[in-house]
Parts: sequence; C-alpha cells; structure tokens
Amino acid sequence: CASAIDNVGANGARDQISLIKYAVPELAFRIIDRSVQVHGGAGVCQDFPLARALAGMRTLRIADGPDAVHKRTVARLEVRKAVQMAQSRL
Repeated sequence: CASAIDNVGANGARDQISLIKYAVPELAFRIIDRSVQVHGGAGVCQDFPLARALAGMRTLRIADGPDAVHKRTVARLEVRKAVQMAQSRL
C-alpha cells in the first residue's frame, strides 16, 4: 500500500487503503477475541493486557470509521474499474 501511495498517490490507492482499513483491524480484533476466549475469565480481567487490547481494538475500529464505509468504498471503486474495462473493450 505504501508503494502504491508513492507511485500513484493517495487518491489512486484509495481501494487498497480502504481494504487495509477494514481487513487489518478486523483480523486483529478476531485474534484478540480468540485470545480472550482461550483465557476465559482471565481474558477480561484487568490484571491481564487482553482486556485493554480488546477495548483498544474496538475503539480503533470505531474511530477509523465504520467498516461499512470502507467496504462500500472498495465496492464502488471495483465496480468503476470493471465498467471502465468493459467500455475499453467496446
């Protein structure tokens, strides 16, 4: 993604940026959630860092913007690319 931003600019790499903004926090949240499950009650106890990690990850996902917005951005950009490809074949 960083190389795409360097090569085509942030506007040209919007699809990759939106995909990363959705996928990475989602994956991290799943990993932390599974860790909490494995540790049971200790996973949500304030004595362990998992509770803070879970709260921090959820906060990050909210602060970064709703996942639906990032998904919609990727979908719109992909549809636009497909339409452009179809028109160029005509």
